Amino acid sequence: MDFFPDPPDQPDPPDEAQEHRQPVWMGPPEDVLPGVVPVELVLGRSLSTVVALTGIRAFPTGLHMNLAVRARGKGARRDLHSEVFDGPYRHDMAAQWQTGRLKWGFELADGRRVTNVDPWPEQPNQDHSRPHHPDDWLWEPDHPVLQGGGGGGGDRSVDRDYWLWPLPPPGRLRVVCQWLDQDIELHVEDMQSEPLLTAASRARPLWPSS
Repeated sequence: MDFFPDPPDQPDPPDEAQEHRQPVWMGPPEDVLPGVVPVELVLGRSLSTVVALTGIRAFPTGLHMNLAVRARGKGARRDLHSEVFDGPYRHDMAAQWQTGRLKWGFELADGRRVTNVDPWPEQPNQDHSRPHHPDDWLWEPDHPVLQGGGGGGGDRSVDRDYWLWPLPPPGRLRVVCQWLDQDIELHVEDMQSEPLLTAASRARPLWPSS
């Protein structure tokens, strides 16, 4: 005797050739071994908080890096994890907080700027929830993107990955940080892109084509 209903029909899985890759501007490629640049750069410091940039992994399409935040004492007034990971917040997001929140970013040698508080690019058919032209997946923003990724931590120590797209041009790469809520005034550090570009040239595919 059958008691349970038959399972619903499932659509055939898509052919491997129809699989869509992540757009290059949204994150590092999963099938490339990056070149590594040993960077230990303090972006901002106060009596309570330090923001640092470490471990840059260079790809032909951009830079993957770690933002490290460390806090101590009563100066760490808010949930550190939420502040670094853009929520969920236990406080309102009024103008005063918008002014004082963690802000950091880059100025490229050609003058373009990108920060962690830039609006998310308005991609055509962004959620791909309706029929779209195949070229939608190849769309790229007309400006650099600094995209936060995964990581973790606790009340006093948080690390978060970031992706900078595209690969910076040769010349000075200026890194800027400000976190007024943690008494970190605007701070600027200058790097040179050449070591990053050299590392990107060492990146290689994990499965070279035959």
